[in-house]
Amino acid sequence: MKYIPRWMESKLSEALGSNPVVVLTGPRQVGKSTLLEQAGLFKDWRYLTLDDADALEQAQEDPKGLLAEDKPTIIDEVQRCPELLLTVKYLVDKTKRQRKFVLSGSGNVSLRKAPRESLAGRARYLHLTGFGFREFQGLSAQGIFEKVWNKKEIKAADVGSHEDIIPDFSNEKSGIMQAAWRGCLPGVVLAGNQKIALERMSSYVDTYIQRDIQDLLKIRHPQHFRRLMELLAKATGWESVQEELAGSCGETRTNVSRYMSLLKDTNVLYELKGYSTKGERAYKQAKYFWFDSGVASFLSGVHSPQEIKKDNVKGKYFENFVFQQILSWASLQMIAPELHYWKPKNGVAEVDFVIRSSDRVVGVEVKSSKELAFGDTRSMREFLKTHPEAGPGIIVYAGDKVYPIATNIYAVPVTVF
Repeated sequence: MKYIPRWMESKLSEALGSNPVVVLTGPRQVGKSTLLEQAGLFKDWRYLTLDDADALEQAQEDPKGLLAEDKPTIIDEVQRCPELLLTVKYLVDKTKRQRKFVLSGSGNVSLRKAPRESLAGRARYLHLTGFGFREFQGLSAQGIFEKVWNKKEIKAADVGSHEDIIPDFSNEKSGIMQAAWRGCLPGVVLAGNQKIALERMSSYVDTYIQRDIQDLLKIRHPQHFRRLMELLAKATGWESVQEELAGSCGETRTNVSRYMSLLKDTNVLYELKGYSTKGERAYKQAKYFWFDSGVASFLSGVHSPQEIKKDNVKGKYFENFVFQQILSWASLQMIAPELHYWKPKNGVAEVDFVIRSSDRVVGVEVKSSKELAFGDTRSMREFLKTHPEAGPGIIVYAGDKVYPIATNIYAVPVTVF
């Protein structure tokens, strides 16, 4: 299978230029190992994976011998042997920061904590997501949102039918909702047909529960954990109350809280708090989104692109699809921006995403329709009126034109977002 270059390659190259160690994390199956094995950047590097039983045994028993060869080295699945990080630190210091390492593994608690304790001041931390929509098309990361974020001019344009730039999916092409149903996991996106895609989604969820989660916390009733995941998937983008979730999945509130922390720590579930400025009365209750719209739709029982197109279903998974595009963009930033939503207590307005850094704020609304009207800008207009520090506003939709739909508000197709 032909390797599809990842946007993260340029960030890795940049990070290695000024740091002896780069730690690359991310959920299982987002393509970390494929990138490290096949990207041209690493063609002269030594590749080790601790999924190899022999390499793992040597890492545990003879770490200096394993890393004796003096060349830049990739250590994949490094979380399997945290003690190896002490040897990495020793070799970096011994060579006066000339020896280069890339450490990679699933974004779980053990991997995130151990390197920071052992490699303080020596490592840069990067996070890989699944494919961005534009990334899969072989396009640059410089989409419309990047221009908005950098305060560049947005020009009206006809970008062509979104059907024209959706990947073929082996003649099962059915528009942007097909992409939302498949999500961003490379193995699912590249699956030859819907049956294989569905099988890979199922395998991903089962492997995640049986391997990643059980490695971190012994769960007495895995079926309750699975049920919690399903409930959260069905409530994608909604405020979720832990007491209600506990009653529905058969667990205590304490366990639900622990399980949700695990989902967040392993980077498959993201918590967004309400955005507000000083003195503003706005909701703060958390909303939750999945790192991948395909996994979310699968867990909620939406097992075909036809089902995801239903009016009572498509909105929230299209919104989650846009969220994963924001995650993909955010992973490339030098300083990760904060992600929020906005919902004032004194009205019916709501903005799906508010992206904030120290010097800028951008609101993003999501509409799954192919056409927009001025009335669709009501919430964004209220947000911009209440927050003069923000702007411009963006409404991401399933259409095919970039254009100003109201003062300081732009309609943007998801395909060029």
